[in-house]
Amino acid sequence: MLRRFGIPLAFPKGERVAASMGSVLHGALMERIPCSMAEHLHVQGMRPYSQSLLFSKERGQAYWRFGVLDDCVAEAFCAALSRDAELNLRQKGYSVCMGAIEMQEEISFEDLADSFMEAKEAPRGVTLSFLTPTSFKRKGAYCMMPEAQLIVQSLVMRWNLFSRTIRLEEENMAERLAGCCKVSCYALHSENFSLEGRRITGFRGMLSCRFGGTELARCVLGLLGAFAPFAGIGIKTALGMGAVAARAWETRAKNERIVEETDS
Repeated sequence: MLRRFGIPLAFPKGERVAASMGSVLHGALMERIPCSMAEHLHVQGMRPYSQSLLFSKERGQAYWRFGVLDDCVAEAFCAALSRDAELNLRQKGYSVCMGAIEMQEEISFEDLADSFMEAKEAPRGVTLSFLTPTSFKRKGAYCMMPEAQLIVQSLVMRWNLFSRTIRLEEENMAERLAGCCKVSCYALHSENFSLEGRRITGFRGMLSCRFGGTELARCVLGLLGAFAPFAGIGIKTALGMGAVAARAWETRAKNERIVEETDS
């Protein structure tokens, strides 16, 4: 089951809310879940969740955002974060107050796939909003450019790792799907993400891609776009990077299908 949920946070007065705090929140979360699970997640190369810290302009407060791809992990996180209203940030030397967990979406891998594969019309494109710094790694080096193949490859890898029934395993699938994506407009800027004394340069902003190719290719690309808010895109998504909102759209704007909206 795929789950998206969030928690409003109240920081002490004067404390700065930045996306890089996602790594601090992650450390506090790991201290709350069972040690055996924390140790298991620590050694996984790709973790079955994304989490990030956003600031909601509409609410005027910080918002802790989660996307979880595994039932056991989702249950453990929700149980750990429901125990009390304060979260101790040991690395910062203060606590934050947590509101109630707000479940935003729950859907199975199968139902999400069916919503695109059984649709009357395949989507014609997607708009991705990168809410926290996003970056990739290629041949051991960081890559801060939002190349279609890197985006698609990131999502295909996560889907195949955590979906137990539906697989996207055709040869060179990421490369072939990326060839069906054409950037139609963008508004991006570079932004650093601080992590353990290092700065990783990534990008934030909006990117729209128009889909070409067969109807099946467009359906799979639409599916991956809908999967992105759960999984995140790129590296360090468990630590606060690569948070994404997505909107798949048809030919005409009035038929736009909203996958996720954010007020952040």
